[in-house]
Amino acid sequence: MTTGAASEFVEGFALELNQSGMQRMAARVFAALLVAPENGYTAREIGDVLGVSAAAVSGATAYLTRMGLAVRRRVTGERVDRYNVLGTTWAEVMAAETKTITSLSALLEEGMTQVDAGSAAHERLTATRDFFSYMAVEMPKLVDRWHESRQP
Repeated sequence: MTTGAASEFVEGFALELNQSGMQRMAARVFAALLVAPENGYTAREIGDVLGVSAAAVSGATAYLTRMGLAVRRRVTGERVDRYNVLGTTWAEVMAAETKTITSLSALLEEGMTQVDAGSAAHERLTATRDFFSYMAVEMPKLVDRWHESRQP
């Protein structure tokens, strides 16, 4: 399990994630998984690390796996699922977000046709669409450069 120093990290990092908008329990579980051993933790072990019930962990692990921030796996010979975080988790999430950004850009384009050209609303929609379009092009490049930087 985690040491006292690791527990301090878990709670501090989770607090920062929570203040950034992540659900509190999901943030705590994610932070605990960052310091987990190689095979990760079971829901019960996460509960032990955080001092909560395994049931309290259930919604957080479902959220984290759905968002791609954690993976659920079975270890051969065990009858319970284990949760873990991969070292490339953030890069994978950012790459997946590109699809969302592209969809939002298309919706903004549609919204631009629904308001008067030259209006403040049209200008806001245009600026937001332009930003999302830019990010949809640049985000994959950043992720690729990050992967390249990790190569020996």
